[in-house]
Amino acid sequence: MNTNNALELTDFQIEKIRNKDVDAFEILFKTFYKPLLQFAYRYLNDVDMCKDVVQEVFYKIWENSKNLDSAKNIKSYLFTAVRNQCLKKIQKLNIEREYASSYVILHDDIRHIEDHIHAKELEKQINDVIDKLPEKGKMIFCLSRFDKLTYAEIAKVLDISVKTVETHMSRALKAIQPALVKLLEKI
Repeated sequence: MNTNNALELTDFQIEKIRNKDVDAFEILFKTFYKPLLQFAYRYLNDVDMCKDVVQEVFYKIWENSKNLDSAKNIKSYLFTAVRNQCLKKIQKLNIEREYASSYVILHDDIRHIEDHIHAKELEKQINDVIDKLPEKGKMIFCLSRFDKLTYAEIAKVLDISVKTVETHMSRALKAIQPALVKLLEKI
Protein backbone atom coordinates (compact mmCIF):
# COMPACT_ATOMS: atom_id res chain seq x y z
CA MET A 1 0.00 0.00 0.00
CA ASN A 2 1.20 3.50 -0.77
CA THR A 3 2.74 5.00 2.37
CA ASN A 4 1.78 8.55 1.35
CA ASN A 5 -1.94 7.87 1.76
CA ALA A 6 -3.43 4.89 3.61
CA LEU A 7 -6.60 5.25 1.50
CA GLU A 8 -4.95 4.52 -1.84
CA LEU A 9 -4.31 1.21 -3.51
CA THR A 10 -1.59 0.48 -5.98
CA ASP A 11 -2.26 -0.25 -9.61
CA PHE A 12 -1.03 -3.78 -8.90
CA GLN A 13 -3.68 -4.29 -6.17
CA ILE A 14 -6.40 -2.96 -8.45
CA GLU A 15 -5.24 -5.32 -11.16
CA LYS A 16 -5.49 -8.18 -8.64
CA ILE A 17 -9.08 -7.12 -7.82
CA ARG A 18 -9.86 -7.09 -11.55
CA ASN A 19 -8.72 -10.72 -11.59
CA LYS A 20 -11.05 -11.58 -8.66
CA ASP A 21 -8.30 -11.85 -6.04
CA VAL A 22 -10.23 -12.17 -2.75
CA ASP A 23 -7.31 -11.00 -0.59
CA ALA A 24 -6.85 -7.81 -2.64
CA PHE A 25 -10.59 -7.15 -2.48
CA GLU A 26 -10.55 -7.68 1.29
CA ILE A 27 -7.80 -5.04 1.58
CA LEU A 28 -9.92 -2.67 -0.50
CA PHE A 29 -12.95 -3.39 1.70
CA LYS A 30 -11.10 -3.00 5.02
CA THR A 31 -9.38 0.17 3.82
CA PHE A 32 -12.49 1.99 2.66
CA TYR A 33 -15.46 0.49 4.51
CA LYS A 34 -15.47 2.77 7.57
CA PRO A 35 -14.64 6.02 5.73
CA LEU A 36 -17.37 5.25 3.18
CA LEU A 37 -19.82 4.45 5.97
CA GLN A 38 -19.09 7.81 7.64
CA PHE A 39 -19.42 9.56 4.29
CA ALA A 40 -22.77 7.90 3.57
CA TYR A 41 -24.03 8.87 7.03
CA ARG A 42 -23.78 12.55 6.04
CA TYR A 43 -26.46 11.88 3.43
CA LEU A 44 -28.68 9.29 5.08
CA ASN A 45 -28.39 9.70 8.87
CA ASP A 46 -29.24 6.04 9.28
CA VAL A 47 -26.52 3.49 10.03
CA ASP A 48 -28.38 0.50 8.58
CA MET A 49 -29.13 2.28 5.30
CA CYS A 50 -25.51 3.42 5.13
CA LYS A 51 -24.29 -0.14 5.59
CA ASP A 52 -26.63 -1.30 2.83
CA VAL A 53 -25.41 1.40 0.45
CA VAL A 54 -21.71 0.78 1.10
CA GLN A 55 -22.11 -2.98 0.85
CA GLU A 56 -24.02 -2.57 -2.40
CA VAL A 57 -21.19 -0.48 -3.83
CA PHE A 58 -18.63 -3.11 -2.86
CA TYR A 59 -20.84 -5.84 -4.27
CA LYS A 60 -21.07 -4.02 -7.60
CA ILE A 61 -17.32 -3.54 -7.67
CA TRP A 62 -16.79 -7.25 -7.09
CA GLU A 63 -19.38 -8.23 -9.70
CA ASN A 64 -17.96 -5.78 -12.26
CA SER A 65 -14.32 -6.02 -11.24
CA LYS A 66 -13.24 -6.68 -14.82
CA ASN A 67 -14.36 -3.13 -15.66
CA LEU A 68 -12.23 -1.47 -12.98
CA ASP A 69 -9.86 1.02 -14.55
CA SER A 70 -6.50 0.99 -12.78
CA ALA A 71 -5.81 4.42 -14.27
CA LYS A 72 -8.69 5.91 -12.25
CA ASN A 73 -8.40 6.86 -8.61
CA ILE A 74 -10.20 4.05 -6.73
CA LYS A 75 -10.78 6.28 -3.70
CA SER A 76 -12.54 8.90 -5.80
CA TYR A 77 -14.48 6.19 -7.61
CA LEU A 78 -15.71 4.62 -4.35
CA PHE A 79 -16.77 7.91 -2.77
CA THR A 80 -18.57 8.97 -5.95
CA ALA A 81 -20.33 5.60 -6.15
CA VAL A 82 -21.44 5.83 -2.51
CA ARG A 83 -22.67 9.42 -2.99
CA ASN A 84 -24.66 8.37 -6.07
CA GLN A 85 -26.16 5.39 -4.24
CA CYS A 86 -27.10 7.65 -1.30
CA LEU A 87 -28.81 10.10 -3.64
CA LYS A 88 -30.71 7.24 -5.29
CA LYS A 89 -31.73 5.95 -1.87
CA ILE A 90 -32.95 9.43 -0.83
CA GLN A 91 -34.91 9.76 -4.07
CA LYS A 92 -36.45 6.33 -3.56
CA LEU A 93 -37.37 7.17 0.06
CA ASN A 94 -38.99 10.43 -1.05
CA ILE A 95 -41.03 8.62 -3.69
CA GLU A 96 -42.07 5.98 -1.14
CA ARG A 97 -43.11 8.67 1.37
CA GLU A 98 -45.07 10.52 -1.31
CA TYR A 99 -46.75 7.30 -2.39
CA ALA A 100 -47.50 6.36 1.22
CA SER A 101 -49.08 9.74 1.97
CA SER A 102 -51.08 9.61 -1.28
CA TYR A 103 -52.23 6.12 -0.37
CA VAL A 104 -53.31 7.27 3.11
CA ILE A 105 -55.26 10.21 1.64
CA LEU A 106 -56.87 8.01 -1.01
CA HIS A 107 -57.63 5.28 1.53
CA ASP A 108 -59.21 7.86 3.89
CA ASP A 109 -61.29 9.24 1.01
CA ILE A 110 -62.46 5.75 0.06
CA ARG A 111 -63.25 4.92 3.69
CA HIS A 112 -65.19 8.21 4.02
CA ILE A 113 -67.19 7.39 0.88
CA GLU A 114 -67.84 3.85 2.13
CA ASP A 115 -68.94 5.19 5.52
CA HIS A 116 -71.26 7.65 3.80
CA ILE A 117 -72.76 4.86 1.65
CA HIS A 118 -73.21 2.63 4.72
CA ALA A 119 -74.84 5.50 6.61
CA LYS A 120 -77.24 6.16 3.72
CA GLU A 121 -78.10 2.45 3.47
CA LEU A 122 -78.59 2.24 7.23
CA GLU A 123 -80.77 5.36 7.20
CA LYS A 124 -82.92 3.91 4.40
CA GLN A 125 -83.33 0.59 6.20
CA ILE A 126 -84.23 2.31 9.48
CA ASN A 127 -86.80 4.44 7.67
CA ASP A 128 -88.25 1.28 6.13
CA VAL A 129 -88.63 -0.24 9.61
CA ILE A 130 -90.22 2.96 10.96
CA ASP A 131 -92.63 3.06 8.01
CA LYS A 132 -93.90 -0.40 8.99
CA LEU A 133 -94.96 0.80 12.45
CA PRO A 134 -98.67 1.40 13.14
CA GLU A 135 -99.64 4.96 12.19
CA LYS A 136 -99.99 6.34 15.72
CA GLY A 137 -96.78 4.63 16.90
CA LYS A 138 -94.90 5.96 13.89
CA MET A 139 -96.15 9.50 14.53
CA ILE A 140 -95.20 9.39 18.23
CA PHE A 141 -91.79 7.88 17.46
CA CYS A 142 -91.02 10.57 14.85
CA LEU A 143 -92.16 13.40 17.15
CA SER A 144 -89.91 12.03 19.89
CA ARG A 145 -86.78 11.04 17.94
CA PHE A 146 -86.75 13.44 15.00
CA ASP A 147 -88.62 16.50 16.31
CA LYS A 148 -87.11 16.07 19.80
CA LEU A 149 -90.39 16.61 21.63
CA THR A 150 -90.77 15.36 25.18
CA TYR A 151 -93.44 12.82 26.03
CA ALA A 152 -95.49 15.60 27.71
CA GLU A 153 -95.25 17.78 24.58
CA ILE A 154 -96.30 14.87 22.35
CA ALA A 155 -99.25 14.14 24.65
CA LYS A 156 -100.36 17.75 24.43
CA VAL A 157 -99.97 17.93 20.61
CA LEU A 158 -101.90 14.69 20.04
CA ASP A 159 -104.34 15.27 22.88
CA ILE A 160 -103.52 11.94 24.56
CA SER A 161 -102.11 11.02 27.95
CA VAL A 162 -98.37 10.82 28.66
CA LYS A 163 -98.94 7.17 29.60
CA THR A 164 -100.33 6.50 26.10
CA VAL A 165 -97.25 8.16 24.58
CA GLU A 166 -95.01 5.95 26.74
CA THR A 167 -96.89 2.83 25.67
CA HIS A 168 -96.65 3.68 21.95
CA MET A 169 -92.93 4.55 22.27
CA SER A 170 -92.27 1.30 24.09
CA ARG A 171 -94.03 -0.71 21.34
CA ALA A 172 -92.22 1.24 18.59
CA LEU A 173 -88.83 0.68 20.19
CA LYS A 174 -89.56 -3.02 20.66
CA ALA A 175 -90.51 -3.28 16.98
CA ILE A 176 -87.49 -1.34 15.78
CA GLN A 177 -84.87 -2.94 18.04
CA PRO A 178 -84.61 -6.39 16.34
CA ALA A 179 -84.41 -4.77 12.91
CA LEU A 180 -81.68 -2.39 14.10
CA VAL A 181 -79.70 -5.24 15.63
CA LYS A 182 -79.81 -7.11 12.30
CA LEU A 183 -78.77 -3.99 10.41
CA LEU A 184 -75.88 -3.27 12.75
CA GLU A 185 -74.66 -6.87 12.52
CA LYS A 186 -74.26 -6.41 8.74
CA ILE A 187 -71.99 -3.41 9.18
